Amino acid sequence: MRVNEMSVRMRGFSQYIRLSEALKIILSRIQRLNSEKVSLENGLGRVLAEDVVSSVNVPPFDRSAVDGYAVRASDTFGATVQKPVELRVVGSVEIGFPPKLCLKKGEAAKVMTGAMMPRGSDAAVMIENTKLEGTKLKVFAPVTPGKNVSALGEDVRAGEVVLKCGQQLRPQEIGLLAAIGRLKIEVFRRPVVGILATGGELVEPGKKPAPAKLVNANTHSLSAYVRSCGGVPKILGIAPDDRDVIKKALLKGAVNDMVVVSGGSSVGEKDLVPDVIAEIGELLLHGVAIRPGSPSGFGVVKEKPVFALSGFPAAALVGFELLVRPAMLAMQGLPPSYGRCRVQAKLARKISSSLGRLEVVRVSLRREGRKFIAEPIAITGSSAFTSMTKADGFIMVPENVERLEAGQTVEVVLYS
Repeated sequence: MRVNEMSVRMRGFSQYIRLSEALKIILSRIQRLNSEKVSLENGLGRVLAEDVVSSVNVPPFDRSAVDGYAVRASDTFGATVQKPVELRVVGSVEIGFPPKLCLKKGEAAKVMTGAMMPRGSDAAVMIENTKLEGTKLKVFAPVTPGKNVSALGEDVRAGEVVLKCGQQLRPQEIGLLAAIGRLKIEVFRRPVVGILATGGELVEPGKKPAPAKLVNANTHSLSAYVRSCGGVPKILGIAPDDRDVIKKALLKGAVNDMVVVSGGSSVGEKDLVPDVIAEIGELLLHGVAIRPGSPSGFGVVKEKPVFALSGFPAAALVGFELLVRPAMLAMQGLPPSYGRCRVQAKLARKISSSLGRLEVVRVSLRREGRKFIAEPIAITGSSAFTSMTKADGFIMVPENVERLEAGQTVEVVLYS
């Protein structure tokens, strides 16, 4: 689908495209980025562009999993509190040093958690199940071979694929990479996203707005959103409502992997962004059946994806969540729906919706016993930032649903 000429300005949208169809169009034009090597300390949150194969065993030796005594398991068979088995303690093993001992029948060695097991031993007895009298050790409970021992390669075997391509690195994956000695990793490049605000009424934060002027907050909230999705924001500034200025800004911004524009996407006389995209590239969609955020558009300029979002703050953030975020994840090799947790909750009060549009209803959550209660947040307009800051998540009311009843179980998508 290609929108060659725009007819919505000063006329209104004759129809909206459904979110599912809009995402199909967007994702069909998104290319996964190439890869780069990064150091382990810079790997958090990055997405692997390779399978990681361990060259070592973890642990690299048999080690005690308890504080106690290394023994031959067969020497403890039949031990009870009433009739303990007696063993002779022949030494101890220090953590971090290979033992020089070799246990024979009837012998034991003192070990701490993490100490290398001495030759001849095949189990460890917890200190709580023993009593030491001189060099004599009374054992009050039997152990089986391998009991209380972390065996060589128990966690990771040499030659094993431990992490898969496309896996995002969390703190636990970073720890595993350190354990196998991988100090450099191949990851997909982070998308660099140009962020442009449009509107002659905008001034930068920190400046006192003159009458009829507004603070440009969208650039900063969208920049933070880009970072939260693993991207690198590049602020392109504010463009007035001038076709030539917007054109130059978009062409300049297309050196980045993606461009996100807030403002100028609707149907007003000065909403020029969709027209400019169509003029210098391809406008693939304009008008999505979502609320807030219905004036959103998408196109391509110099082979780079460009999103046109509403200038109203909450609508811009909803448009980013539903349209831009999936594209950014796909660029990094992640599923478009990755990373959003969902919970079931009971609706505190009814929600009325408009047929034909997917309604994004922001909610706060509270617990009542074991259940979550979702309280819809009163909205005074799509420009209300506070409706977002008070929200724990959102409910998506499908296009074919006109009403959700109080007490109805709903799925809440949680904000990070």
